[in-house]
Formats: sequence, C-alpha cells, structure tokens
Amino acid sequence: MHEPLISDAEMAQLLTPQERTGLKGADRGFKLRHRFLLVTVLFFTTQLLFFPAQAQLNLNLYTDVRDLRTYFQYQGIFILLASGIYLLSYLRDWYFERVALFMCAISFTTLVMDFFNVFSWIHGPISMQVIAVIILRMACIYSLLINAIRADRAPPLPRTFWG
Repeated sequence: MHEPLISDAEMAQLLTPQERTGLKGADRGFKLRHRFLLVTVLFFTTQLLFFPAQAQLNLNLYTDVRDLRTYFQYQGIFILLASGIYLLSYLRDWYFERVALFMCAISFTTLVMDFFNVFSWIHGPISMQVIAVIILRMACIYSLLINAIRADRAPPLPRTFWG
C-alpha cells in the first residue's frame, strides 16, 4: 500500500483560501445573514443618528432624568464605522474571520454596556418594543458569530455584499 506523500493537514496549508473554499463549498447563508445585518444597521443608524429624541421616548426614558441623545448619536456613528470596516474586510478578504469575531465581541459588549447606560434608566415596566430591540441586537450578534465561525466557507473572491 502506498502512503500519501503529504497529509490532509499539510495539503490544507498549501491551498489558497479560494481553493479551500472550493473544496468545502461556500456557505449559502452569508447572503441571508448579510441582508439581515444590512437592514438592521440601516434601522439602527437611521433611528440613532436622525431621531435620537424619538429613540429616547421609545425607550421610555425621560429627558429630565438623563438626556441620552448625544450618546445615541455617537453610538450611531460607531455603528456606521464598524459596519464599514466589516464590509471592507468581507469584500477584500482582509482578515475577515478575525474582523467578524471582533465585531461580534464589540456588539456583545455594547449590548451589555447599554444595559447599564440606557436600559437601567427606563421608567416603569419594560415595553415589548424594548424587548424586540434587545432580541434584534442579539440576532445580529448571532449572525456575526456564525459569519466568524464559517469565514473559511465565505463565497470566493470577487465578493459582493449580496453574495
């Protein structure tokens, strides 16, 4: 019997990322997860940048206790910058698995920070709208985590955000 000259692990190291993706097959869920992330980023940035007072009222936060409009606007700018870095990393295959995992960690950290900085100032019972926003943010974190885990199965270059 003939032993192979190189092992499977050595062969995997010799292949380019595009060749490895071709062998494993591209993950079809990237398209759906990216569309979901795009819609939620547009929703949050529009609300936080252009309607911060409405966002504060929707969360049942009174301005006489604490005014969070500037905090919301800074958070909206941060979401735009982070999304731009994520998009550039995905389209150029620039350390995409690391960037996706880093964005997942940042998203989780900002959610935890918002529990202390925003949600702790809510007056009265928590509304269903607030719970829906929290669930939506958790779904975004999950999508980023799955993208980071399956980064080796991303569609081959040249990539589009829709593919």
